[in-house]
Amino acid sequence: MELPKIKNEDLPQELREILGDSDAEFESIVDPTDIIDIQFDPDSYFEERHRTAQLLIESRKKSQEYAIKARKEKKTELPE
Repeated sequence: MELPKIKNEDLPQELREILGDSDAEFESIVDPTDIIDIQFDPDSYFEERHRTAQLLIESRKKSQEYAIKARKEKKTELPE
């Protein structure tokens, strides 16, 4: 895992005095395998993603139907 380096000229004067002419380099404080443990099944991920998208589409259609129905009911309730 690549960690960032800060060029010497971008450092504040106090750090330049401590580091000399070198750039500031960071070291990892944990092993990346300790914090990243993803069990990933691409097929089930895309199936669930598709299913979720379908549910969102159905929900949006129902919402639009309710909005149309509410507008129609509101029109019939208004006295002319």
